[in-house]
Amino acid sequence: MTRRSLLTSGLLGFAALAGIGAAPLIGRRVSARLASVDVRSWGCQYQQIDLGRVAASDLDMIVLDPVVDGARISLDALPNLRVKPDGGRRLVLAYLSVGEAESYRAYWQSSWRETPPDWLGPENARWPGSFAVKYWHPAWRAMIAGDGGAIDALCAAGFDGVFLDRVDAYGDWRERETQARREMVDLVGVLSARAKSQRPGFVVVAQNAEPLLMNDAYCGSIDAVSKESLLYNLHGEGVENTDDDVRWSMTYLERARARGLPVLAIEYLDDTVTRLRARARLTRLGFVPFFGNRLLDRLPV
Repeated sequence: MTRRSLLTSGLLGFAALAGIGAAPLIGRRVSARLASVDVRSWGCQYQQIDLGRVAASDLDMIVLDPVVDGARISLDALPNLRVKPDGGRRLVLAYLSVGEAESYRAYWQSSWRETPPDWLGPENARWPGSFAVKYWHPAWRAMIAGDGGAIDALCAAGFDGVFLDRVDAYGDWRERETQARREMVDLVGVLSARAKSQRPGFVVVAQNAEPLLMNDAYCGSIDAVSKESLLYNLHGEGVENTDDDVRWSMTYLERARARGLPVLAIEYLDDTVTRLRARARLTRLGFVPFFGNRLLDRLPV
């Protein structure tokens, strides 16, 4: 996506990010208030999930793939996932990709590789097994937002919320991107309304897709924003992002904060010193950070 320079509204936040006039805040913790839980520590794990280790962790919120070892997670059958060792409440959210279909999901049909349905697009070269979808197509919408679809299944399984990935998939359809953005806003709104009607207090977190934060209806459909790689990795593993990269995102993230939406931040960093620097910078912004590996196959710490 083209990074424009209509970015003055993010300058204040960027000054904080750069540390201007601020001492290092390595020991400080920030939190996001979601469903009456103060989320200070959180993370995502989509592979190699050990539910016993998740239950024994001190995490305030965890985002999990809803299928572990071929079986769907049922929070009613595993109530300890919602309770931390100290007795505090833990939020358990399910991962859901709304802009890509994945060949390892239960809905996938092997014949689709040879004879794809009308709504299935090309495979993602960076993530084999993931395919672009025409998410505005009635068949795809029915699969994730219709009767018995993905959202219904997550609500029935007792999840506290959903973590929506590939909300930025409108960028896959450049020839109709303006319309594709509107259709993504509509889809997120439908998903959110359906989930919240079944489970009051259901939390909807949307990842990336910063330009949609300029849309009032979209902001009204979500409870928090997750931003990946705000500080590092856009230009190579471990490489710091440019000032323009950061300012572009901050323009929209500051708007989200002004609307009362908490901002969660994910950075993929292994180096301890770099993590400490990133944590201090994100904390100055009031963003709640999580540091993970790219495969998200480890319990967050």
